[in-house]
Amino acid sequence: MKMCAVAGWQFGQMKNVKDSVVEATTKAGERIEGELVRLGRFDAVWTTSRCFESLRTSEALATFKITAEKRLLYEGRASIRKLVDMDTGLLCEVTLDEQGVNVEMLPPVGVEGLETFYRQWTETCQVDASFKLAVADMAALLGNLQSWMNLAEVALRALDPAEAQAREQSFLAHVLPRVIASVYSAHQVFEEQAARVRPELRPFYQRHAALQLGDYFRCAPFGYRTFHKPLGYAGDYEMMNMVHRNAPEGGSLFARAMHGLLVSQWPAQSVRNRIAHLGELLMEETARVVRAGRRARVLNLGCGPAREVELFMQRSALSDHADFVLLDFNEETLNYTRQRLESVRRASGRRTGIETRQMSVHQVLRAAMAKTKPGAADMYDLTYCAGLFDYLTDSTCRAIVKLFCQQTNPGGLTAIANMFDAKPFRHFIEFILDWNLIYRDTRGMWAICPPEAVARTQVIAEPTGVNLFLQIRQTD
Repeated sequence: MKMCAVAGWQFGQMKNVKDSVVEATTKAGERIEGELVRLGRFDAVWTTSRCFESLRTSEALATFKITAEKRLLYEGRASIRKLVDMDTGLLCEVTLDEQGVNVEMLPPVGVEGLETFYRQWTETCQVDASFKLAVADMAALLGNLQSWMNLAEVALRALDPAEAQAREQSFLAHVLPRVIASVYSAHQVFEEQAARVRPELRPFYQRHAALQLGDYFRCAPFGYRTFHKPLGYAGDYEMMNMVHRNAPEGGSLFARAMHGLLVSQWPAQSVRNRIAHLGELLMEETARVVRAGRRARVLNLGCGPAREVELFMQRSALSDHADFVLLDFNEETLNYTRQRLESVRRASGRRTGIETRQMSVHQVLRAAMAKTKPGAADMYDLTYCAGLFDYLTDSTCRAIVKLFCQQTNPGGLTAIANMFDAKPFRHFIEFILDWNLIYRDTRGMWAICPPEAVARTQVIAEPTGVNLFLQIRQTD
């Protein structure tokens, strides 16, 4: 392999090394090898010559190891921050944990090591004063809010349990809107300062912000799950359930307030709007097919908890005339969704068809490539994906959209949702929650549309403007 300059390793070690190897394993058990491009104190950039359609941003890799010149440089936690398509494969940027450093690679203790540290601190590690002030202001606000709420919680605990619960609900109902407004004001300043950070310095700024602010938000169930990714990726089914419940949750009064704040942010609002829009599509497309005298067939890739299907079954008799195929790569998600929808179907007496299949994007595309053309069992009246494209590269997204168009019946609809950072939230969720998305504006949505489908395609937005929809109508 080519020579690779390892710059900025733990306190500024600079080395030219040969035979750099990156070895990673996904939560699904897929083994990946690549070559190191750059190694920093808190991040690494590497390439792989193969195209892994199943890789996604904000994915926590099950194992991650870097070796160079047959020496272990790093072994530990890594989550994918960025994915970039290349002609020869894929460029991956990951965040690292200092606990994974090989202690043998640390500089010597003493004057030489101290001078190396100060040199790098002066050149690259210093955080701009205006950014520090924005972080400090938010930390001061949150720290004082936490102290005040802890005292309020002590007072509530002195009451009868039934009275305490009622008083807490009333307390949060009155206090939470004010808390959200005050934190949001500080958050806007943080977003403005973070947007100015040069890309090569972002890991240091992210580290600073996370150390100062992380605990305040990760005490909330939503913040904890986003950062720690128990299923290996952000945006899992339980996170979506938290967004849909849209209520204070957590082990303390302050945690419940922070949780309520997080599920009220622009991305969460847009997800709830996204579910409402998908529900309208299910109604409209099922009604269209029923008028033609058939049952509607619907395919959902990356289904998660399939909240829109649940609501469709609960609210409309039209769901009696629809059959769903729900795909997701995660077994726990599918087990939850299957049980939940079966329960709703029994309770409402519906005749909706529900089939779940455990398949990754990689498996879906490979299965399609093995066939010359889709068979009757592969055709649908509505194909959609909402919440998955936010983590996938353009090439993978284009392949899925093309496949969906091939599998959609004449007159049918393909719908794709993707986040757009039209509101100030991106830097907060990246720096504090380690939640990295691939945002697409209107131009980005058109870029993943098959050229032959442009004339029958529209790009629309839900009310917040944070979720865009690419909707392609198939010709009759």
